[in-house]
Amino acid sequence: MTDRERILLDAISETSRAENAAAARLIAQIMDYTSSRGTFDHRAPGAGFDTEQAERSALAEVALALSSTFRSVSSLMRLGFTLERMPEIRGAFAAGEVSLAKIRVIDEHTRKATAAAVLRLDSDILSAARRLAPTPLGIEIARMLIEDDAAWAQRAREEAEAKRKVRSRRLPHGMGVLSVTLTATQLTAVTGLIVKVAKTACRADPRPLDVRCADAFMVLMHGGRALTCECGDQDCAATRNCEPAAPQVNLTISCGLETLLGLADNPAYLEGYGYLDAGQARAIAEDATWQAIIDCARQALDRLQCDNIVGGDGTDGVTESTEERATAEPDHLPPGIGAEPEAREPDPPDPSDPPDPCRAAVAEPDEQHESTAGSGLLVFRSRILPAGAAALPVRKLPHPGVISPADAIDGLFRTILNDPADLVTAFPDGHGGFTKPPPGALTYRPSDLLAAAVRLRDGTCRHPDCLIAAADCQIDHVVAFNRADPILGGWTVFANLQCLCTLHHQLKPRASGVTTCSPARSCTSTTRSGSTPSLFP
Repeated sequence: MTDRERILLDAISETSRAENAAAARLIAQIMDYTSSRGTFDHRAPGAGFDTEQAERSALAEVALALSSTFRSVSSLMRLGFTLERMPEIRGAFAAGEVSLAKIRVIDEHTRKATAAAVLRLDSDILSAARRLAPTPLGIEIARMLIEDDAAWAQRAREEAEAKRKVRSRRLPHGMGVLSVTLTATQLTAVTGLIVKVAKTACRADPRPLDVRCADAFMVLMHGGRALTCECGDQDCAATRNCEPAAPQVNLTISCGLETLLGLADNPAYLEGYGYLDAGQARAIAEDATWQAIIDCARQALDRLQCDNIVGGDGTDGVTESTEERATAEPDHLPPGIGAEPEAREPDPPDPSDPPDPCRAAVAEPDEQHESTAGSGLLVFRSRILPAGAAALPVRKLPHPGVISPADAIDGLFRTILNDPADLVTAFPDGHGGFTKPPPGALTYRPSDLLAAAVRLRDGTCRHPDCLIAAADCQIDHVVAFNRADPILGGWTVFANLQCLCTLHHQLKPRASGVTTCSPARSCTSTTRSGSTPSLFP
């Protein structure tokens, strides 16, 4: 990077800070003006005084002075009331450290929260606002609010669900916008269905995906299941097959088992949306056919397998883990969770999956332990489970220490500020904690199961503030895979893989270096300018 480029970047940052500070001053001035109008006695002798009407009059005068609208000025004043409840964020906004767009997101997510909760989370939200773009900031605030008061979060969601609506707005040039307010799961399912129908056209179709999605929406509205392809090829298979089977949409949710079983109220993460409260996650599990993909430390699996063998219950680790009912503390389980799965034969093993470490340990303990020794993470999946079934018995779970993503990121951020040289990846060799490669580690392409687990863990592209869904991303090796001699490079294991969208995957070797810190499941991205790396969950 040249000196001129560095100067320009510094100037851009300074201009942004000045713009933020100016927006803070404007809001403060609007608050002062309306406050003075509400307290000053404008009465004529013997006339009454309407404080609310005086405030509305003040806002109308400000709107006239700004050549703006009453609604726009009212929204700025609402931001002022939010800032009054959050002194740390108000100070940072006045100093230009937080943008107006982020203040709007903070207001939108905290408006219904109690004053005490907002004050408790003031510094945490500010920390997130300094790191994250507006949309990821909103997702992180939602997580904080759910963790702070799960019962309040569930009540707020139920109140919001009662306000579902459809709105339309005209646009110029003969166009318009249809806006539909749905629940998180409805939104994710509908969006996924539209994309699936849009992709029924062949790759030669000249329309961009956005246009095909709009056309797919109209196809669905008319009861259709496939989009008519416009590639112009009379032999196109997509053109001939205009009514395939109805597309199905799967929801991808990352949720702790303790939450699913009703033993905790930690938030779950819905891919394509963000965090859900525990009640919503449990309701989905009670009313859906689902399959669990579980990541577990190798050492924890060893302990789990030993517990099963020593207990003499006649089952092996994974069979019990995926098919046994959740019998622990039944009085605390929500309705439907822990119900006995329907009787059916186990699914045959997938040859692309990593071998089951527990089964292998029963048959050949020495050989299996030798081949995968270490503390790396392995993944396995349950069979398809009916509604209300549980994937694992809670009494068999290990209990590692828990740290929130926000706390982990703040710790990394402080480390960078104190001494950037101290920041090292948990597995700088790219071996993910294994001393010897587990099955599949020396193969470039991950198995379907491993790729699915990585997408489930990441949710989106791992580049800072990129919200491209993991399903639309490429699987990237954090430490590069060595095709010439795989044993020397980064291995194809859970901790050395991440999701990157096409753009950021291509930019990785050119513009930034991305490092995964596995214990906190966070990443760092260092820019070419050498500025402090961005940190993101």
